[in-house]
Amino acid sequence: MYKKILVAIDGSQSAYNALNSAIDLAKQFGSELYLVSVVNTANLPMNVGVSYAPGLTKDLQESAKKDLKKAVDLVKEKGLTYQVQLLDGEPREQLTRFPKENDIDLIVMGKTGTSAFTRVFVGSVTRYVSEHSDINILIVV
Repeated sequence: MYKKILVAIDGSQSAYNALNSAIDLAKQFGSELYLVSVVNTANLPMNVGVSYAPGLTKDLQESAKKDLKKAVDLVKEKGLTYQVQLLDGEPREQLTRFPKENDIDLIVMGKTGTSAFTRVFVGSVTRYVSEHSDINILIVV
């Protein structure tokens, strides 16, 4: 039923709960998992004359790589097929665009991510994706 399952990884417990659900589905359907993390380079802090603190993007990418490695280790342990993708940009846009471009059958996301502050000012990534995607979505608590 689901050949390709995207799992949004942001380092939150909710994201790893979503990964566990996606692992169960992948075992059941023989699916390939797409472990995707998005470095939010669209909403970095601004300074006069400098768009963001030097090295901030690199730090965010390194953090995302660690989160993805943890996810990969969990998937490898189960012997499942997977791909890893680290994207840059606005997470809401990337997580609606990438699944369409890669023929994803199901998006699995945690209910809440890592940043309550960002949710208040930018809006929930999960909510946005659920409202703007035409692909099935499983939201995990």
